[in-house]
Amino acid sequence: MSMLRVLLLLPAMVLSACSQTPPSNQNLLTELDGPLAQMQVDGRQLYQRMQKLTLDKSCTTDQQCQVLGIGSRPCGGPEQFLLFSSQQTDQKMLTITNDRYTRIRQEQQQRLGQRSTCQQLIAPLPACRQQQCVLLNTDR
Repeated sequence: MSMLRVLLLLPAMVLSACSQTPPSNQNLLTELDGPLAQMQVDGRQLYQRMQKLTLDKSCTTDQQCQVLGIGSRPCGGPEQFLLFSSQQTDQKMLTITNDRYTRIRQEQQQRLGQRSTCQQLIAPLPACRQQQCVLLNTDR
């Protein structure tokens, strides 16, 4: 069989293989198109909302600069940390948004059976420098 003919038949073979997927895999494919896809969209929107809520990082003291663990790793703990100024951020709205984001991430990980190294992230140290919250470069 020529290489061109194989390349032309490959999509048809792949599609026919999909129709013979066992029921458990078929459910996952349906979820990826439905609920999991919606979770992905919702998670992205919540993450963007947290970014907007924390955009203004102006400060006058180090105490106004804080970090918040956001999301969830499969073995527990946050996926990352978000720097914000308590002087400029609606902390109640940030907490509510992060709680929703974390729940979505946990459900995604559970449905997809995701695992991680279970290594916990260390929170970075925030500080106010030149009236802006920044993360200090530390080797802890």
